[in-house]
Amino acid sequence: MTISRISPTDLADARPPEPDARSRNWRQLFARRFGGFWVLAAMVVVFSIVIPDIFLTPLTLQTTLGDSAITGLLALGVMLPLVAGIFDLSIAQVAGFAMVFASWLQERHAMGTVEIFVITLSASALFGVVSALLVTKLSVNSLVATLGVSTVALGVTEIIANGNAIQPDFDPSFVEFGRGVIGNIPLPFIYVLLIASVTYYVLEYTTLGRRLQATGCNPVAARLAGINTQRLQVLVLLISSIMAAFAGLVLATKVGVATDSTAGAFLFPAVAALFLGATQIKDGPNPWGTVLGVIILAVGMKGLQLMGVSPGVGNFFSGAVLLIAVAISGRGLERLH
Repeated sequence: MTISRISPTDLADARPPEPDARSRNWRQLFARRFGGFWVLAAMVVVFSIVIPDIFLTPLTLQTTLGDSAITGLLALGVMLPLVAGIFDLSIAQVAGFAMVFASWLQERHAMGTVEIFVITLSASALFGVVSALLVTKLSVNSLVATLGVSTVALGVTEIIANGNAIQPDFDPSFVEFGRGVIGNIPLPFIYVLLIASVTYYVLEYTTLGRRLQATGCNPVAARLAGINTQRLQVLVLLISSIMAAFAGLVLATKVGVATDSTAGAFLFPAVAALFLGATQIKDGPNPWGTVLGVIILAVGMKGLQLMGVSPGVGNFFSGAVLLIAVAISGRGLERLH
């Protein structure tokens, strides 16, 4: 029998990390997960110095939060399927369909607020059903399936609009739903916070949330553990389409004029905020990280807008944020899938 000798060097290597190393690792983790707060604070300071008269005002705060609400609703809508391992590219066009369809219902049929809500949400959910059938029953890649559904949603929207801008005369209660303010906080942004809170609770404290995360991390292992992964994927795609419709209803009240091209522009900022949020607070897509990403983008874009820079600079900012966020969150998202 051979007895191996353990050298003092081996013993030294086996020791737990020194306190300084542990402290350094903790600081690095803290900086990575909460660095977005420092970035947000830095932007606020810079814009406050450069344009103090117009940036540090209640009106700017209100418009910034209001402008970010649609992006926030869509980003949270994309986030939930991503937790379950699905990427939904249809969400912006489904929102566009909901905006145009609700406006058309009001213009042509003068329906009440509740009727418009129920019919629009139900019709929009059909896009989620189609996506779910393609992904779960036909095993189509979620990117391809939802991209196809997005194109179909755009086509239906164009047919309804018929090349025209629809200007509905919504009921005052419907308008208040999208333009109301509590204190200095727009109601649509409060919706974002409420949905983020509910989503956080479901993901962190319920069996459903744990099953969704297990499905996203390793669907094969989740199925072997007895989790009905297909049912969960159907559920998140339905929720995603309904959230998109909700965002479209809010957008309809905010813009006042519905066109078939309005909502498509929100997909890129929503995805950028989602990936930026996946680097914050905890690894992978999470609701509060997503909200932080939305606010960072909104503050950056509002500050650049108030400075009078060209739209190209704003697009450059959004693109740079997305690329940096994807680079940072790459490992975390790989582990998620």
